[in-house]
Amino acid sequence: MLEIFRNMWRRKFRTFLTIMGIVVGIFAFTVMGSLALKLNKMIEGGKLYVTGQITIMPKGSAVEGMGGGGNSMLPVDTLDKIAQVDGVDKVGPMVSLSLEEPDPDNPVGGSFSFGPTPTIEASDLNSEYKNRNWQTIAMKEGRMIGKGDDNKVTIGINIATDKNLKVGDTIKIRGRDFEVLGIVDKTMTGPDSYVFMSIVPAREMLVESNPFLKSLKEQSDKAASYSDAALSAMPADIRKQIIDAKAFKIEDVNTMAGVSWKDGYNSEDVANRIKDQFKDKVSVLSPVKMGEEIDKATTIFNAIILGVALIALIVGGFSIINTMIMSISERTKEIGIKKALGASGRSIAWEYTLEAGTIGLLGGLIGMGLGVLVAVLINNRMASRGAEIFLIEPNFLIEVVIFSFVLGTLAGIIPAIRAARMRAVDAIREL
Repeated sequence: MLEIFRNMWRRKFRTFLTIMGIVVGIFAFTVMGSLALKLNKMIEGGKLYVTGQITIMPKGSAVEGMGGGGNSMLPVDTLDKIAQVDGVDKVGPMVSLSLEEPDPDNPVGGSFSFGPTPTIEASDLNSEYKNRNWQTIAMKEGRMIGKGDDNKVTIGINIATDKNLKVGDTIKIRGRDFEVLGIVDKTMTGPDSYVFMSIVPAREMLVESNPFLKSLKEQSDKAASYSDAALSAMPADIRKQIIDAKAFKIEDVNTMAGVSWKDGYNSEDVANRIKDQFKDKVSVLSPVKMGEEIDKATTIFNAIILGVALIALIVGGFSIINTMIMSISERTKEIGIKKALGASGRSIAWEYTLEAGTIGLLGGLIGMGLGVLVAVLINNRMASRGAEIFLIEPNFLIEVVIFSFVLGTLAGIIPAIRAARMRAVDAIREL
């Protein structure tokens, strides 16, 4: 081993340049791989959620916080009818909206956020509905909200860190005060940036921030003040407008709903039944198809990320091959002398292969270290905003180092075989 390091040191400048070629490739591989791990973790959590329920949305709507908001709603009567479809177990109405109230002068938002936008995820705490894949969620401290917790919230770890909150503190959301009942443990996915609350205050906040819904609510409140006698004395067209206004119910303000299916039923069959019966009223997102779409997107994204890193690694591999071939050319006489003294072709091949592997290992260790350093520094800088970009996993780092050693070893095989096949007489005669 000492001889290998001595040979590397004899041509230190060339060895340095070769190692740096590996460093660049492994650095890129570490950074891009850590980015891919983070995104896959996020996507994995999202996939687990969407494949654990049949998602129902108003026809032609967009959920605020996900697509800019919308005026369509999911009436309770429609959800009650969906609950009667064959195979449906429970239906849970939900409201999803951004944590911060949109700025009328800047509706798009002022900054880019890597990862889920801080979001209010509200559900009916009196409902028995549960996502089949998210029955419970690990807590860092406190507990998840439950029945009777209308003025309390459970928050994700990123929200707690960003706002410096702990259990028992008060958080102001859209002008309202809520007690923090619990903090969700780190999941590396959506719930880290969620505020879980009762659907009752969430509906009120959504109505208050949506001009169309707010107008409907005001008209409904005003219409409620008219007695039946007063209505009967009004012209038919005005009476109809007031009756329509009275039909507005705050319980109908639902941006989406989750549907679970009974044991023994196929989720795709149940989703298709809901589509057939309510195709003019709701959009139905099948858990199977949603999972397939997520898988397609993940595959394409990972291929792009890893493709970029592999290009850098290929360049590093060729630099090792070039260095080892040049080294063999310069040490032809040395190889001839070793063979004349009895060294076998196998020992010569092993020496050069191990030297190439050592170059790959050193480059891998340095590149991996630099990649981790950059990832940690960026994560620390972004942590206060709940936007950690990279996921550093020990197993991945070990694999990176092993890969760099294997890369170097493989790159050295061809030059090593060339050295092993040299005849002692020919090698000495060349010089």
